[in-house]
Amino acid sequence: MPYATMRDGERLHYYDVGRRSRNGGKTCVMLHGFAMPAALWLPFVAPLLHRHRFVLPDLRGFGGSHRLKLSQPTLLTQHADDVADLFDALDLRDVHLGGLSMGACTSMQYHRLYGFDRVRAYLHIDQSPRVINTPEWPHGLLGDAQTKGFADMASLMDRLEVYRGQPYHRVPRSLRRELWHSLATFYGHSFHQPHWRRLVGFARHEFLIRRVAPVANWPIYMDCLRSYLNDDYDWRATLPSIEVPMTALVGMQSTMYPAAGQLAIQSLVPHARVVKFENCGHAIPFEQPRRFVSELGQFLMAA
Repeated sequence: MPYATMRDGERLHYYDVGRRSRNGGKTCVMLHGFAMPAALWLPFVAPLLHRHRFVLPDLRGFGGSHRLKLSQPTLLTQHADDVADLFDALDLRDVHLGGLSMGACTSMQYHRLYGFDRVRAYLHIDQSPRVINTPEWPHGLLGDAQTKGFADMASLMDRLEVYRGQPYHRVPRSLRRELWHSLATFYGHSFHQPHWRRLVGFARHEFLIRRVAPVANWPIYMDCLRSYLNDDYDWRATLPSIEVPMTALVGMQSTMYPAAGQLAIQSLVPHARVVKFENCGHAIPFEQPRRFVSELGQFLMAA
């Protein structure tokens, strides 16, 4: 399994699949969302592997990179630094970059810190340009439900914090159940279609969700959510400097990030192509897979 060494010595896992071609094929780096292993990209990129190369990193704390420790106090800066180190390790230049949710946040943070000199085009998948709500910006994470949602998460994280450094099985069963229930509620905001919302309800069952979300480094889930609560993630000032072709996919029924805030990207990046997915929530690739693959292919061929 391939790994790339990061600046702090940690080894980041990634998949490198598809065709390396000089005849029209592109290299595309896809960044996954919160608690989503990079392997979940594979069914969506599979129809395009005959033409393009895909590099799919497991961001630090997730998938094959689950055990990696954070060396940065700001989670998304950590992830952006890791993307920069991955580009260096694989000598990636002129890449197509795509990100969903946390992956889109990582992409915007990468752009803020490093620019897009190595990026040929950017695919932005269902993510607001600001996370925390303000009186003039009510379109952040969870929309109108943010105040209560953040308060509930902060309360749970404070109670879990005393067990940091302990193995997962030492966390009281009641708190473990509350953790998975809270994450299942959070995941529920990813979907609009009822069958997906019913399916994600199974995340409340620890023996099932642990097959997707490992627990050897269980505090990473707290660190990620706490970063969203406490760190100032607002990219509205830096997005206008994006000059490369950009496509923004918007789930018009997203409750994770209300569509109104995402559509504001058009005013920040006037040349961006905004694609609306009706009857679709936050998890666009899962709720409308055929159209997503089509849009991904168009994104790769257009620039």
